[in-house]
Amino acid sequence: MMKSKRTTYLLICCVAGVWGIIFYRVFTGLATEDNVPVNSRTIKEPYFNMIDHAKDQVTLEMNYADPFALTAAEPKPVDKPSTPISPTTPAPFKPQVNWSGIIYSGQIYNRAEKTHVAIISVNGKEVMLSEGERANGLKFIKRIGDSIKVEYQNATKFLSIKQ
Repeated sequence: MMKSKRTTYLLICCVAGVWGIIFYRVFTGLATEDNVPVNSRTIKEPYFNMIDHAKDQVTLEMNYADPFALTAAEPKPVDKPSTPISPTTPAPFKPQVNWSGIIYSGQIYNRAEKTHVAIISVNGKEVMLSEGERANGLKFIKRIGDSIKVEYQNATKFLSIKQ
């Protein structure tokens, strides 16, 4: 019984000491902050007064043609090369395919036919295609792992699942 009272008194003394240290640090911290003036402003010198721009060595060259002139400057004559240039046929124009409207959502395994069916959204219309099938101008060529190879507007691309 006596041993538990000693432990209790010892713990009370330790707690009082810890709280005493905490109050001491709080009050000394508050006392040092009182010495700082509340509205202390430092006056900053303006930038242009700190640098003397009169001694700058940079000069602006203004000898270019006026871009807003109504009359265009005469083009300089171009020297023709001595070797004749053979006319070439231009490369066929290949239109850009908008792949943003095609979203590969996932796949389903059809156990009855033992085939993988891909779920693809083409411009907002969702279709389910097996390998080799076509719908809405899109052809599902083949499945490779978690991605598929598709053909759309004579261009091919690999699509992966969009989360």
